[in-house]
Amino acid sequence: MNNFYLYTETAFHHQGDINFLKKLILNSKNAGSSGVKFQVLTNIDDFVSTYHKAYDELSDYCLSIEQWDEIFSYTKSLNLDIILMPLNIQALDLLKKHSVKYIDIHSVSFNDTSLLKAIKKSDVEIILGVGGRTLDEIILQKNNFGNKLKILMVGFQSFPSKLEKIKIAKIEQLKSIFPDLEIGYTDHSAFDDNYAILSNDYARLLGATVFEKHITIDEGEKRVDAASAVNASKISEIIERLKFIEEYIINKKNSFIMEEEEIAYRNRQLVCVAKKDFNEGEFLTEENIFLKMVHNPEDCFTEPNHIQGKKLKRTIKKDEPFTAKHF
Repeated sequence: MNNFYLYTETAFHHQGDINFLKKLILNSKNAGSSGVKFQVLTNIDDFVSTYHKAYDELSDYCLSIEQWDEIFSYTKSLNLDIILMPLNIQALDLLKKHSVKYIDIHSVSFNDTSLLKAIKKSDVEIILGVGGRTLDEIILQKNNFGNKLKILMVGFQSFPSKLEKIKIAKIEQLKSIFPDLEIGYTDHSAFDDNYAILSNDYARLLGATVFEKHITIDEGEKRVDAASAVNASKISEIIERLKFIEEYIINKKNSFIMEEEEIAYRNRQLVCVAKKDFNEGEFLTEENIFLKMVHNPEDCFTEPNHIQGKKLKRTIKKDEPFTAKHF
């Protein structure tokens, strides 16, 4: 069983195309994702000002409650969890019909008190995006949501984000400050940057246990939220790398149980050999024993004190290793 949880993010990459969104969901399933996150906005005027330069474009990307109902049903049919990021209050109406694993609060909604109050009334556990937020602001929302808040997500989108600007070490700090919460990482590196995969490794080693990654069909295709979106193959690679880290790097269970290769390495150690020719019946002293490397150290002694003072049952030549047959 994995100790990490990864879900994909669709954002507005669908651009209002419900069939494209279904392809993203299916790709998420095929990649091995545990769930899919949806940014749900049912009315543009609840979230975007008419003064925003992309108002008309974003309006076309809004899906209706009925369309979201279809999307959520399709997601559940694939046994994928739903992570709901409501951008307006009406989006929460989907909770009346659908089981949602987490509600994810966008960092930009930190001061949307009406939305936060509506979220607080639900019985769904909460993910809080902390990109662009101060520690005091995080503590404020931690106190506001109490035990409902389960995960803090580190990372932000700057189309794309540079890893050196993310300050990923924040993961370890947040784990220390909030030991009762899980800390997650949402990578927004450019899709063709090595860090799009590697940064998730780093985050896991720092203690992150929840991962979010933008998904696409064709990397680099000119669409909204495409800058950091990767294909299903890369999602699968991220998951496999996280599994490897879980099993072989941070797993402390059986740490001192040696594998065959390590035992073979251990057996290369120096063994006790005769410092001179010995006759049958002689007794060994510390001065009579050397430690040297031999070709086949099987049944040899590696600690001189185990044979010091013992009587030889047979002769032994100089440099010959001592074995049980000699005593």
